[in-house]
Amino acid sequence: MQKRTKIMLAGGLAALMAVGGAAGIAMADRGKHGMRGMHHGGGMGMMGMMERYDANKDGNVSKEEVDQNRASWHGEFDGDKNATLSLQEFQALWLKARNEEMVREFQQFDSDGNGQVTLDEYKEPVAQMVTRMDMNGDGMIGKDDHMGRGKRHHMQMDDDDAPKTETPQ
Repeated sequence: MQKRTKIMLAGGLAALMAVGGAAGIAMADRGKHGMRGMHHGGGMGMMGMMERYDANKDGNVSKEEVDQNRASWHGEFDGDKNATLSLQEFQALWLKARNEEMVREFQQFDSDGNGQVTLDEYKEPVAQMVTRMDMNGDGMIGKDDHMGRGKRHHMQMDDDDAPKTETPQ
């Protein structure tokens, strides 16, 4: 492989990793809202799969629909029509797919649907996650909140609706 090609590949890979890293940070910030339609670990969830692959809108995704979509996208980004995707062609395809995910995530954060994400809308999902995971009610997530180390925690609510934990004897 020529030195110039190696440099171009390395540069393209670095750019893809940077965009992927930014997407990973955004996914980590999702909290409760981002889990709607998403599987753990990020990526395309059921909602995204239905939007992208359910061509006949019957609520099911068949192998044929996936194959048809993949062939269409491959053809769309195969700029030189040689039936293969170069790194640059694949990068364009990848960025289109990530852009669709980004739009879905934006819509999830935009809880009032006004086309803008306020600081409160951006903070709320993670704040809710901390509240949910704070099993001992101290306002923080820590090792004391970990479930499954030989003891089971049960959430109870008292009169002031503050979470309390009960550990069975």
